[in-house]
Amino acid sequence: MVTTTDDAGFERLRQKAAELRTRGPRGRYAPSPTGPLHLGNARSALLAWLLTRLQGGTFVLRMEDLDQPRVRSGSARQIVQDLRWMGLDWDEGPDVDGPLGPYDQSARDDLYQTALQVLKDRDLVFPCYCSRKDIAQAASAPHGRSPVYPGTCRDLAPDARVAAAARRPDRTPAWRLRVDDALIAMEDGVYGEFSQSMSEDVGDFVLRRADSLFAYQLAVVIDDGLMGITDVLRGFDLLDSSPRQIYLFRVFGFPIPTFWHVPLMLDEAGNRLSKRDGSDSIAQYRDRGVEAPHLVGLLAASIGLVESGRKLTARELLHESTLSTLKERLQRVADTDSKNNS
Repeated sequence: MVTTTDDAGFERLRQKAAELRTRGPRGRYAPSPTGPLHLGNARSALLAWLLTRLQGGTFVLRMEDLDQPRVRSGSARQIVQDLRWMGLDWDEGPDVDGPLGPYDQSARDDLYQTALQVLKDRDLVFPCYCSRKDIAQAASAPHGRSPVYPGTCRDLAPDARVAAAARRPDRTPAWRLRVDDALIAMEDGVYGEFSQSMSEDVGDFVLRRADSLFAYQLAVVIDDGLMGITDVLRGFDLLDSSPRQIYLFRVFGFPIPTFWHVPLMLDEAGNRLSKRDGSDSIAQYRDRGVEAPHLVGLLAASIGLVESGRKLTARELLHESTLSTLKERLQRVADTDSKNNS
């Protein structure tokens, strides 16, 4: 377990988060302000809100604007407007006072730096000078979506590390977490059992990138840990990241939240909705005169929570739903999705 005596802010948030966890569930929605919300984003927001409210919990909005080069001006403000138009509310967030802020990742850099320094002090991270091409060429066999890091820079002697840096004077090293051979097994609230071997399926993974930006894996764990999040509902595409995050939760001594990965929403051609390909945004629906109850009904019907064509507000959906029904409907859609892709 990490003890952080050199950063009062980090420790204060840790203690406050632990206190707030005892008061009840804490859920969150954490969009990236890199473009307008599309239907898939909106459905995840609605479901995360619904899951939290059905448990009588505290709902947190967090802007994951860590990757500043990809952030689009005005996007965060548009996201807040879209969510409020849908009838969603939150108890803590960038525009709402809260005890565990700031709620924009771009304002939390000092917390990530403290966390990385703790790992450095414990010799749990190491500088890596490898490029993606180096890793792809050195890895004997790709696993999953990308090659497993082969450990090239993991155990370099001090003089070898100096030599590696000298060979690439213009390259800032990434910082990777040393992982052991732990098998991380989890029980997802929607998809059930899922596991990965940290050494065979993942390898030493990046916590700070070569461009000096903190990696998503570190930031999301520190944020969820220091915000006392107990339930994480997000898209199925992030299920593969969960074992890495669970591993980090354990390293930092944070309680591990319950994960709920939901099926991705597809367009009529069966393709994943994306901000990059111009998938219909919530703002476009509003501009066409679509009212919020129509959109909420459309999103709820896509999971089977209401019949197709139904119009209702987010509050009406909340009053008509139960936690067990929400879980059953999500699992049913996930099962169908899995069969269609098998």
